[in-house]
Amino acid sequence: MSKKIFKNASYLGIVQLVNYVFPLITVPYVSRIIGPEGYGIINYATTFVGYFSLLIAYGFDLTGTRRIVKHLEQPSQISQIVSEILTARILLFIISIFLFILALIYFKPIQDDIGVAVILFIGCIATVISPQFIFQAFEELTIFAKLNFFRGLLNIVLVFLLVKEAKDYTILAILSSIFMIAINSLLCWLTIRKFGISYNLVKLQRAIKLLNEEKMVFFSTVVISLYTTTNVIILGWFASKAEVGYYTVSQTLLGMAVSVISAPISLAIYPHIGKSFAISREHGIETVKQILPIVFYITFGVSLVLLLFAPIVIHLLYGKAFDNAIAVMQILSFQPLIIGMSNVFGIQVMLNMGLDKLFFRSTFIASVLGVILSIYMSKYYSYIGTAWNSVIVECFVTLLMYTVLKRNNIHILELKYFKPKEIKSFFAK
Repeated sequence: MSKKIFKNASYLGIVQLVNYVFPLITVPYVSRIIGPEGYGIINYATTFVGYFSLLIAYGFDLTGTRRIVKHLEQPSQISQIVSEILTARILLFIISIFLFILALIYFKPIQDDIGVAVILFIGCIATVISPQFIFQAFEELTIFAKLNFFRGLLNIVLVFLLVKEAKDYTILAILSSIFMIAINSLLCWLTIRKFGISYNLVKLQRAIKLLNEEKMVFFSTVVISLYTTTNVIILGWFASKAEVGYYTVSQTLLGMAVSVISAPISLAIYPHIGKSFAISREHGIETVKQILPIVFYITFGVSLVLLLFAPIVIHLLYGKAFDNAIAVMQILSFQPLIIGMSNVFGIQVMLNMGLDKLFFRSTFIASVLGVILSIYMSKYYSYIGTAWNSVIVECFVTLLMYTVLKRNNIHILELKYFKPKEIKSFFAK
């Protein structure tokens, strides 16, 4: 089973590699052309539009996968699940259009370049039709990874060919939206050919019922976003575009580390841990005890590398114009470790044990603290304060989740499993 987890994590890692690391190849070239201000504009717009993508996704990559796994031998039932999710996402996209228009009218920071915001918002169509949860449920990630790899290569070539002057940061947004929509459209077609899935719109009442049934996981993703990404939005109110750029380039690099390492591991072990808890509570907890040290060592190693090589990475990728981003990256360097631990405590344990409300309460408390603290730190300490705020809140939510688990008599930390012998034994299974 551990070999299967490793295989799935590897394919998911390839997808994340394309999404986050491939763009680094073009960063030294692009950053010197569009500069900190151009990066500030496009990163701010990307973060802002990300909220609409979060709404449309609605956590279905977790809940959709969970639903399909229960009916792998029932094609008609799977088609029904997929159709319900598609209809629900279309409904959420329509709602998002109205909210986006209001934001363009009344939200001043996004008005710096409305064109970029609109282009990126159109890319939300890719989220509407995204079939990632289908491929995850069937554990058929090879095609998914290969197509995204090809998309990344083509994007690199086009960036070098098309981005020639400072105003061309708009081209980055255009390429992003076009490729996401094209790839997800092709993946939808492949789900029809490979899995025999049929896409149909269901009654509006059924879509609304589905949204209500899965609301707790969605609310949790929203509040997590509040204390992880709202920092950029709040910083935009108090800092210059260049200062936003210093923070966002470092945040992007840290996001890449988390997405390429932590996210694939999380998605791969989620169904495995879920099956363990389905056998018994004790078996599930024992499985988590074995997996926790592996996550710890991997994310600790990544964090240490980021801390030590921050100056080299910033200079190599962005140039001396981004020297101020070095301190930000060093402050944020241990986030992969902190987030890795909170993921195990929250998503892997709480959600798999059906403790959705406890998970939501923990993340909600952290989000409230994060927003309040972010306003103060951003106003008085600019981008450095924003960086420290991010670390403080991540540490808080991790400790809070661990405390909540202990109070509910769920003990998942056992030092013997941190020994190399035990880890080797796990991978030998």
